[in-house]
Amino acid sequence: MASLINLLATRAREVKASAIREICKLIAKPQIRSMAGGWPDPATFPVEELKEIVTQVLVDKPHLALQYTTSEGLPELREFLAGWLKEKDQVDCTPDQIVITHGSAQAMELTAKIFIERGDIAFVGLPTYFGGSGACQTFGAELVGVEVDQDGMNVEELELKVIQAQKEGKRPKLIYVIPDFQNPAGVTMIKERRNRLVAIAERYGLVIAEDNPYRDLRYSSQPLPPVMTCSPLGRVVYLRSFSKIFCPGFRLAFAVGDSSVIRRMVIARQFEDCCTAAFGQYVLYEFCKRGLLDIQIEKNCSHYKLKRDSLLRALDEHFPKELKWNRPDGGFFVFVHLPQEYDGEELLREAVKKDVAFVAGAPFFVDGSGCNTFRLSFAQAEISVIEEAVADLGKLLKERILK
Repeated sequence: MASLINLLATRAREVKASAIREICKLIAKPQIRSMAGGWPDPATFPVEELKEIVTQVLVDKPHLALQYTTSEGLPELREFLAGWLKEKDQVDCTPDQIVITHGSAQAMELTAKIFIERGDIAFVGLPTYFGGSGACQTFGAELVGVEVDQDGMNVEELELKVIQAQKEGKRPKLIYVIPDFQNPAGVTMIKERRNRLVAIAERYGLVIAEDNPYRDLRYSSQPLPPVMTCSPLGRVVYLRSFSKIFCPGFRLAFAVGDSSVIRRMVIARQFEDCCTAAFGQYVLYEFCKRGLLDIQIEKNCSHYKLKRDSLLRALDEHFPKELKWNRPDGGFFVFVHLPQEYDGEELLREAVKKDVAFVAGAPFFVDGSGCNTFRLSFAQAEISVIEEAVADLGKLLKERILK
């Protein structure tokens, strides 16, 4: 086995395990009250509707639904999505500008695959979701972190770092951004920064990967236009997912971009998985065709809003005032900042002893900072569990911070 390890490609040796996947092993005990994984609540899954739709698809289209399909995705599903995007996001695109993928993780991986060469610079948030930054790193990108504050990525700092990279003879190539209810910080990028972000990409010749899996889960305030709508020159690849608004087990998402870019993504995926599973696409298309998707989104928003509100109330009641946390308008996450001298990893180890779990913040920071942060997810836990867990965690924090 040692000889095989020596033969591993550099990208396989360098890639790091997902902190969230690893923590799932740590907390795999029934008594654990987990606010770790940002997985959807199974209570939101449209099981009854799917029973009927699955049966119909198997009766009417078994020869299609159980067969290979095109690498681009079902034409009728892409046609629906083009209209849906126009109505929901004001994104004007054709079906040829859409590719259906196995989750937004694959959409990001394909984006990195066709744009990133070893040594290119990819700019990511501090903090950011490590699935996006990890995809870039897998293909040899050097990651440069940019501060994320309450208004999203700091675009003034971004531009300075782009200029600095160019002065050092490096190749700035890609900006990875989650503009709505960012994972893990939960913040939303303001409109002025969205416009400035696109202007920077156009001025310095960069591509923007706009990852937006939480966009439809808005519980307060008004929606802002996607970054893609601010880019008349097509600098943006727009990544959308059905995992949070439909069912994650179907692993369905899509990427939108210039038709030439989408064509390259399609070619790149033909040597990976050939196509996204036809069965799930037919089920999703029938779900959408029946007008159920927007109804499902509305139900999900009502469901998660109650959980968000419960978590914020519990934090206000039980957490020390020395701590800071965001108050998200949507999504799944609240991000907590401890005083600088405290360690989120150490706090997690102590919390697990009390059967409470969350995700320590350091893995979300590509520059090694963020040790004094942690992420709470209100997505899966019952409201009563959230309240109990926050009360116990608050007690632990007061013992450590106010001692």
